[in-house]
Amino acid sequence: MDQSQMINLFLKNVMFYDIFFAFLSATLLFAHRCQRHKQFWPRVALVAAAVLVVCRIFVVTYRGDLFTEVIYCAVLIALLIAGLNFCYTNSFWTILFYFGSGFMTWYIADRSIIVAASLAQQHPVLAQFFTEGTLSHMVLYCGTFVAVYFLIFITIGRRMQKLDGIEIPPSNAILLILVVCILTPIFYFESELVARYNLFYYTLLNMAEILYYVSMLVVQVNTLTSIKERTEFTTLQKLWLEEQKQYKLIKENIEAINIKCHDLKHQIRHLRETNQVDEKYLAELEKSISIYNSAVRTGNETLDVILTDKRLHCTTNGIQFTCMAEGGKLDFMDAIDIFSLFGNALDNAIECTENLAPEMRFIHLTVRATNELLLIHIENPFLGKLVMEDGIPVTTKSNRDYHGYGMRSMRRVVRKYRGDLTISTEDQLFQLNIMIPIPQNIHQ
Repeated sequence: MDQSQMINLFLKNVMFYDIFFAFLSATLLFAHRCQRHKQFWPRVALVAAAVLVVCRIFVVTYRGDLFTEVIYCAVLIALLIAGLNFCYTNSFWTILFYFGSGFMTWYIADRSIIVAASLAQQHPVLAQFFTEGTLSHMVLYCGTFVAVYFLIFITIGRRMQKLDGIEIPPSNAILLILVVCILTPIFYFESELVARYNLFYYTLLNMAEILYYVSMLVVQVNTLTSIKERTEFTTLQKLWLEEQKQYKLIKENIEAINIKCHDLKHQIRHLRETNQVDEKYLAELEKSISIYNSAVRTGNETLDVILTDKRLHCTTNGIQFTCMAEGGKLDFMDAIDIFSLFGNALDNAIECTENLAPEMRFIHLTVRATNELLLIHIENPFLGKLVMEDGIPVTTKSNRDYHGYGMRSMRRVVRKYRGDLTISTEDQLFQLNIMIPIPQNIHQ
């Protein structure tokens, strides 16, 4: 048996295995960041066993006709989609969308090797390397697939990674699959017809198909980016409305507490003067009330409300909270923006700090103005490692659909006033620095 016969026999025995692997690897370029099932690896093993059995049956029963090949490939595609849904917890539509993107990637690679072979056939030296059934052809075939997959991954795949966590709308998944299912067979059979008459036009047609599917991948990424931006905008709007309600509620509660504390202090003074209650008890009671009665005074009513509320929380949880704030310098900002900015910043600091050892629990805040700039600095210790993405920490909570918007909300406020937000995490000290230009007309 010569080399050509051995290679053809090998290709016959792995025919459907390599098709499934080509589909799977192309799909995983986009789907590898999906949420894995708790029993991910046992499920992978089950799917792999099913694939091995099915592919072996196809190899034994395949007789070389195109109709059977199409049916078998359709079964492999269905098995791939079902297997991905079995191993990952994302929605069916998300998996379907990623498969559609992977299928287009596979088709781009498949057409690329055809274009390369068509061009090589025009050269007497290169043509021999693209003769089917040769080792050189196998190497070039696999190399082309690897190169195309890699290029698409570092360009389009990495852009999709930034969309991690977004659930694909059913309409986008269905539209993509319809495009793939309708256009791909048309392209395929049209190419085969043209190939019989003119090799030059056949090559041009395949190049056009490659450009079309590349542009489709780019359009899909841009569409998903727009969906994510709309989702974030809607979520931030809802958070902004909730912050408005929360601000009003906290303000009313603090005012009510201050009034009650003021009345209680007068009653305690009267009881002390009449000597009707134990002095030690009265002193402890007065000290407890003073915690609530001594509101923060910075020169900005909104900031006073926030700092008073957060300081009460810190006192309850044994967190040392120090503050030096020129609140009057915030007068150019809307009250709800002040509440959102400082509320989210201090909430994050408290969350990082309250589970630390007592001696490590501290938060320090400074607000000052210099050279027509408002400077805000918040620092607190933390443990562990923070992963940064686009300049802000990625939430460590498991459900990213409902967490991680605090930092985005803060950045939105800072950008609204043409400011800059930076974060430092050196030496296990989280430092938030905000710089906002103070409008000149504020002093007029």
